[in-house]
Amino acid sequence: MDKVKSKSQPMNQSDNESVIIDVAKPKVHISLFGAVTFGMGSMIGSGIFISPAGTLHNSGSIGMSLIMWTFCGLLSLLFALVYGELGSLLPHSGGDFSYINKSLGRVPAFLVVWTVPLFSNTASLAVLSLVFANYLLAFLFQSCTPSIAMTKLVAATMVLTLGVTNTWSAKLGAYTQIVCTVVKVTALLLISLGGIVFLCQGKVHNFDNSFQGSATDVTSYTLAIYNCMFAYGGFSRIGEIAEEIHNPQRNIYKAVLISVISVTFIYVMTNISFFTLLPKASFLTSSAVAYDWALDGFKPVAFLVPLCVIVSVYGASNSNSFGSSRILFSAARAGHFPEVMSFLNVNSSVPVISVMIIHGIALVLLIPGNIGTLINFLNFLIFIMMMLTSISLLNIRYEQRNEPKDGDKFRSPIIVPILSTLFCIFLIVTPFVSSPQVEFLYGIAIVAVGFFIYIPFVHFELKVPGIDTVTMIFQLICNIRPVEKSL
Repeated sequence: MDKVKSKSQPMNQSDNESVIIDVAKPKVHISLFGAVTFGMGSMIGSGIFISPAGTLHNSGSIGMSLIMWTFCGLLSLLFALVYGELGSLLPHSGGDFSYINKSLGRVPAFLVVWTVPLFSNTASLAVLSLVFANYLLAFLFQSCTPSIAMTKLVAATMVLTLGVTNTWSAKLGAYTQIVCTVVKVTALLLISLGGIVFLCQGKVHNFDNSFQGSATDVTSYTLAIYNCMFAYGGFSRIGEIAEEIHNPQRNIYKAVLISVISVTFIYVMTNISFFTLLPKASFLTSSAVAYDWALDGFKPVAFLVPLCVIVSVYGASNSNSFGSSRILFSAARAGHFPEVMSFLNVNSSVPVISVMIIHGIALVLLIPGNIGTLINFLNFLIFIMMMLTSISLLNIRYEQRNEPKDGDKFRSPIIVPILSTLFCIFLIVTPFVSSPQVEFLYGIAIVAVGFFIYIPFVHFELKVPGIDTVTMIFQLICNIRPVEKSL
């Protein structure tokens, strides 16, 4: 490897005259189909297998639960229009961070990149790994209940395996995503088809009085939306890998819209299929809804369901790892994090240090490992980010109000970012007004800590002593080099 000197490393005059730093760029290797698989693969993970019970519990009835799944699909489509337009306007890796940094400035951008990839996305990765472990151990040991320690050990193994995959090669991560997405979409379509068959056979008794017991308070519906949106989350991953997508101005918005519309249809049909065989009481007590459904309807092949869930969760975890590391890469390139986090491997163009950080934090979050608490915690942070992203689009629209419209760029009606902003505010405020929970307070505390970190290290650009030496060591060990500065 050629010796590459960090841009942050102090140089004398002769160095400046004689050394030209070779910089790297992300490789473009993802087609429209690949971008769609990242969107759908990120959305279809563990959510459709663990969120239905939580949604039913909070909404109170089968009929209202289905309405919540449909409503959240439409809500996701609303956000998809926002992200599609921003992806067309600002096709830079980093997704929400890039949009907010460009429109609202460095402080809110730093708070987002401090909370979402480092805490929200890593919490999501921890949730996915625990679901992976639960289903894998259930498949291997059947009636035996594994210990918590064993479950967390398997989850940690998955996180480490994923880290190695995404460190080794960006293309390997992309191919893994395509394979996993094809498998899990096929599985959910087969479940949906099975539901149609059962309905045609007259199995509709679980839908009698389907709205009986519906919730009557706002908080319950808010928590139901939180559960649903956990399953719908992930389409923003497409914008996070923008610089690795062919023709991002056109393909990002197409991929976002295709992903959300397709997944909404699949989720609603999958839930209808679940309810054809599982009554409300069984649904609420089930720890593996899809598996119980298969045992009731297709017992000889029920063993395939845990395998499909395992592949589904691994694919969603892969896209989480891939996209989150690109957020850190983008933030470091813009000067919000240590520069070494933006350095790319000479051979694979992977931001190795960012990948390592994402998986390291996920391993730490496995120690407490309560899935329900992690879901509320990460969704709360995500809604804050989505609110700022929607406001960013409104601000960009205002700044460009007198400029001629570019027919080549996707543009949504102005009411779209207004409604998405209002929905986010509602979902952020409601839990505090009605029934505050400690995980929401943790979210606020993490945002506050981020602000105090921003002042010395980003605003005043103070350096930790010895950071240049550490950067050079990582360059030599990981074979990484600097990148071009972001716009």
